[in-house]
Amino acid sequence: MAMTINLRKMVHLKSPDYMNPNPAGNTIAGAFVIADTNSFLPSNDGVFYMGGASVCWGYHADEDAWGQVPNSGIAGTFGAGACGVLRAYGAPGGVGSSTATAGTTTTLTTALTLVRGLEGHYVRVIGGTGIGYQGMITKNTMGANSVLTVSPANGVAFDATTVFQMMTGSVWVFNPGAGAVGFSVYDRATNAWTAKAVTGLPTTFASDGKLINTTGVASNDGAGFVTGTATAGGATTITLEAGKVFVTNQWTNSQIRIVSGTGAGQIRTISTNSAGASPVLTVSSAWATNPDATSAYVIEGNDDYIYLMGNLSVTLYRYSISGNTWTTLAPGAARAAAVGAGVMATWVDNISESSWTDGSYGTHYTGLIRQNGRYIYSLRGGGSSALDVYDIAANTWISGVAYGGQMEGFSTGSCAVDTGKFIYIQKDATGRIYRFDISRHVIEPFAVNPIPQGAAVIGDKMFIQTYKDGATSLQYLYTLGNTRAELTRWLIV
Repeated sequence: MAMTINLRKMVHLKSPDYMNPNPAGNTIAGAFVIADTNSFLPSNDGVFYMGGASVCWGYHADEDAWGQVPNSGIAGTFGAGACGVLRAYGAPGGVGSSTATAGTTTTLTTALTLVRGLEGHYVRVIGGTGIGYQGMITKNTMGANSVLTVSPANGVAFDATTVFQMMTGSVWVFNPGAGAVGFSVYDRATNAWTAKAVTGLPTTFASDGKLINTTGVASNDGAGFVTGTATAGGATTITLEAGKVFVTNQWTNSQIRIVSGTGAGQIRTISTNSAGASPVLTVSSAWATNPDATSAYVIEGNDDYIYLMGNLSVTLYRYSISGNTWTTLAPGAARAAAVGAGVMATWVDNISESSWTDGSYGTHYTGLIRQNGRYIYSLRGGGSSALDVYDIAANTWISGVAYGGQMEGFSTGSCAVDTGKFIYIQKDATGRIYRFDISRHVIEPFAVNPIPQGAAVIGDKMFIQTYKDGATSLQYLYTLGNTRAELTRWLIV
């Protein structure tokens, strides 16, 4: 039976639920929690608490229970600046794609050693035989050379040229250390960590750090920001239909994926796009197969990039997963001031209101337009109330953006999590929780954590989990306190 929800604000007050406490004990400086906030996993078991290089715990919200995760073995000394993100794609062996060794129309034989059932997770073929296929894993064998069974059946048998991605989740962790820096990824499907490159990064962070993920899979359907069918294509271009009207270069650094038709399965970073009707997109590298008038596409967040900020500085770094390399970005306009303790960062990618999704791209605020996927909103921290916005497409900062309700500053102990058009913010060690409404551009009080707070410590302590019943869903906001072990949640009304 479908669930009916008739909750009303003020009538139904937000009452805290007291969940099973953090098994690692009190939160400490640098400790952080990250989670699947977009519900791309089939069950609510994508929450991870990092209390140190060897203090790794997973939380299963469906069961309200914790379990240990293997020691990360990450380099460095855990502390100020430690941070992480959860990506939709798995990363077995530390890479985002794998090559099959054999297959049929419904099976993929892998070279992977899988240690858990993956039924309900999605798989996508991005190269070789079967390119363009997307389906669901219905079962898999365990151990060496695991075999995935998928549905629906592919039109041709997969083989040893098939390159695939599994949307099974991976945890990317940055550990600044003290003279030695670490960056590693934990793959859920294989239950293993892999160290990644750190060249180009400072070896010590003075304060908070933030990793920001722009993966293109905001949900299992991969709806993206713009969809349609092209009218033509060239070696490095794709021409969209007349109904698409763009602003010049508004999709630079996003990605375009061909979902069906000629060239299906290909993914490219967008270098430029023209303005006006029937825009032409130029991509970063030549197509293997040029798109044409049958090529259905989706424009989405860039799966290849992870951003890093913090360290009491204005510097912004970008990591390429495919290249395993870090780049220090040189924005056209630098951030106006260095970030401080309590800095927060949110990629705005999932506002469902029509003014953000209908392609009109009207003015949202001075210097900003209504465009999912283009901006990283970052409260500066350090006791400031300042909001700075990084424009991914233009590679520039728009600093000191005024907003409604701007008053309180945020410092040590502050943290945030986002879902849809809202950013939820826990202020310092006060227990006060605010909600920033991105579409209305205003910050408002949301709740107060009744658990007494200890000493303020840096690090993310909030996450969101979603209960789904068919087309109906309920969201819960969870938070850990400062120097406390209690886990509290509120039903978001």
